Amino acid sequence: MNIEFNHIGLRCKNIDTIATFFIEIIGLMKGFRPPFTFSGYWLYLPQNKHNAIIHIFAEEANFNGFSSKTNNNNNLLDHIAFSRNDYSDFIQHITNLKISFNENFVPDSNTQQVFVKGPENLIIEIDFINP
Repeated sequence: MNIEFNHIGLRCKNIDTIATFFIEIIGLMKGFRPPFTFSGYWLYLPQNKHNAIIHIFAEEANFNGFSSKTNNNNNLLDHIAFSRNDYSDFIQHITNLKISFNENFVPDSNTQQVFVKGPENLIIEIDFINP
């Protein structure tokens, strides 16, 4: 069996604000999205334009058989994590944008975590591996 990460779907009150956050702060790219009957964005990693890792859609979208009402994440989605290798540049970038952040070091590892809060209280973790 081969299991790979495919994407995260985010049902949002303001799709433009969420998309802008992931593009300007995290560094993802807007890309191809099929012509669904509801608005949204598909966001890609710059190095992989073949698989959208985040699908953003409006809270009224109705396509999966479940309630279209925003569900406050049902307390299931705590955060989304990305890895980057440009710690200093990233810290400068979010500082310039006046984005507050918290940092944490993972015990017994070389991983430094940076946490930022995005729109609609979405928490994003960015991991940096220190050699």
